[in-house]
Amino acid sequence: MTAIPRIYVIGSGSMGMPLAAFLSANDIQVIAVRTSVEGVSPTIESVTVELPAGKSLQANVKMVSLSEIECVDEGILLLTAKATANKYIADSLRTKFSKLPIVVMQNGIGVEQVYIDAGFPKIYRCVLYATGQTIQKHHYRFREVSESPIGIVKGDPGEAQAIIDQISTPTFRFRYVESIEREAWKKAIINAAFNSICPLINVDNGIFHRDKHVAMIAETIIDEASSVAAKIGIRFQKRELLDQLLLISQRSDGQLISTLQDINNGRETEIEFLNLEIARIGNGMSPPIDPRVTRILGEMILAKSKSTI
Repeated sequence: MTAIPRIYVIGSGSMGMPLAAFLSANDIQVIAVRTSVEGVSPTIESVTVELPAGKSLQANVKMVSLSEIECVDEGILLLTAKATANKYIADSLRTKFSKLPIVVMQNGIGVEQVYIDAGFPKIYRCVLYATGQTIQKHHYRFREVSESPIGIVKGDPGEAQAIIDQISTPTFRFRYVESIEREAWKKAIINAAFNSICPLINVDNGIFHRDKHVAMIAETIIDEASSVAAKIGIRFQKRELLDQLLLISQRSDGQLISTLQDINNGRETEIEFLNLEIARIGNGMSPPIDPRVTRILGEMILAKSKSTI
């Protein structure tokens, strides 16, 4: 890729819109594609993103509904929509963007599988180390924890690096990694703590570095989920995961985790791709592993979310 292609950010939520705004502010051709609302013609919206240290960024972002896009042969797809909608989104994207490389930027284990099944020729996986929160319409709060890794599911390192060069901005950075599966499991284990504990006690991400008792619950999830990962050959030192959890907690202090935002807004959560997927994988092993606390907290989140939908 020599010329910078148009970038389509699929999903216009608390992560997709800040990403689109950063790209637009850096003079990248970008379109934010709405997946949950049909029939919205192209429009230009002014987007505000609050950054750390009292800074903010404003950018004009072109938006359109997925239903209004015709077939596209050139560009890059950045998928930030919730994994809960993947089956519908994969079917729609396949009819409109089947030749484009897709970067799956979603939480969870195995979220890229539906795009493999749909036959996308080039698939890359991104593990996000950033948090976004919707303040009001077209107004967001964004915090980067560290560079977000991108690796290959189907594709090649040269294209992966070209995509990284094109989508990285000073406020939202990406880097290439060889083993994206390990990175995906690492983040999923950490998310299993954030996305179950924070919503159940209705508190922001900073709780783990502020309260050692809550951090101990997260440590139990890390122990359980790590034992499942180890059985498939992905091994972590507990300190590696705990340090990353505390770093995220410190750098996103005051931010609400996406699952808590979803529950507060009566939306389906991604818990089935986190705690419950880890439990499903563990229970399918021989002999089975039951990550009991991880599973129960996930089941509680699922029940809580269904009561608000």
